[in-house]
Amino acid sequence: MEKMKKLADNLKFLRKQRNWTQEELAQRLNISRSQITKWESGDQLPDLETLEKLSNLYEVSIDYLIGRQFYKKDLLREVNRIYRTNEIDEVMLDIIDYLKQNPEMEKTIHTLSKLPIKKRKHLETVIITMLTEFSRAID
Repeated sequence: MEKMKKLADNLKFLRKQRNWTQEELAQRLNISRSQITKWESGDQLPDLETLEKLSNLYEVSIDYLIGRQFYKKDLLREVNRIYRTNEIDEVMLDIIDYLKQNPEMEKTIHTLSKLPIKKRKHLETVIITMLTEFSRAID
């Protein structure tokens, strides 16, 4: 049952990461939109052939789709290799996932990164202070 939930969550995440509607994905797979809804709600599983199509379409392994962590560990290893570091961890990958799911936040942070350093540092201080205070208020 847990694997079904993980598959449903991953399918929904990957679709939203690409900013596709259920209808757009259904057209790419030549199936009905209601079929996508059933998969993403965990009411039904895609067949093996469709899992392979989804894997190819999203450029991830079937292991990743069903919730095995090989993909994340492999991705982390590859990112650290490319950047010649060991400092990028699963938290950083979670942040990247969050940004991909929230394009407005991604654009905002990109804008922030392009500001002159003095303005950027000031805004970063304000944002960090606000988040810290908000976190304390809801705890």
